[in-house]
Amino acid sequence: MASGVSVESAAIQGGIGCCKTSIHELEAASNSLQRSYQQAGSGGWKDQKYAALGGIVEECCSALTKPVSELQDCMGKLQDLLAAVQDYESTSL
Repeated sequence: MASGVSVESAAIQGGIGCCKTSIHELEAASNSLQRSYQQAGSGGWKDQKYAALGGIVEECCSALTKPVSELQDCMGKLQDLLAAVQDYESTSL
């Protein structure tokens, strides 16, 4: 082990919490944008510009949700690390 390196399970749990919060916020923003676009259409706004806006909204929603899978992978790795650190912390020498 490298000298001077210290990892606490609480710090890892904080990282997992940040990932969860980020995923939630990204998905909420995407859903909100999609809902707003649909509400504009239900209000009678269905012309050529509305259709063009739909393409932009789709791109934005895709960009917002793209990092979700990476964050989920990160959470999985952090959970594995957390398990290893907790095992280490529970070992009495």
